[in-house]
Amino acid sequence: MNKQKIINLIITQLEASINVAQQAVDVARDTAIHKDCLGSSKYETMGTEASYLAKGQGERLLELQRAFAYFKQLSPQPTATAELVSRVTLEDEQGQRQTLLLAGDAGGLKVKQGDETITVVTPKSPLGRNLVGKAVGDDIELKVGGKINYFEVIGVA
Repeated sequence: MNKQKIINLIITQLEASINVAQQAVDVARDTAIHKDCLGSSKYETMGTEASYLAKGQGERLLELQRAFAYFKQLSPQPTATAELVSRVTLEDEQGQRQTLLLAGDAGGLKVKQGDETITVVTPKSPLGRNLVGKAVGDDIELKVGGKINYFEVIGVA
């Protein structure tokens, strides 16, 4: 799958997440200001708790909107080494493969096309940091939970 198709899948998923997050913000905000939630004493905190929830939901919405804007402006180019907007395929010691998109935002997001799952990683993550500058045939060593995992880069696009 080419990078533009992956980016389009990410954009579609982010759009859906933005819609859900906007609904959550609206519900939390409406709950926070509803007259039944405004307590008559300092011990009735439902309105305050709902306002905290609305704030958190609003921050999540802003994160999603930022990621959406980031992916909308991308115009991926072929690369020989892993850099931002590179599609990288890794293989572990057991022969298990995983496909990653190295990007500046939305780390952890997964999209699926057919049988293939693509995970977005950022250079802020340990795996993303180790990927930057790697080419086909390079090895990556990643310590997770006290265990060292080894991967080989088998594809970069």
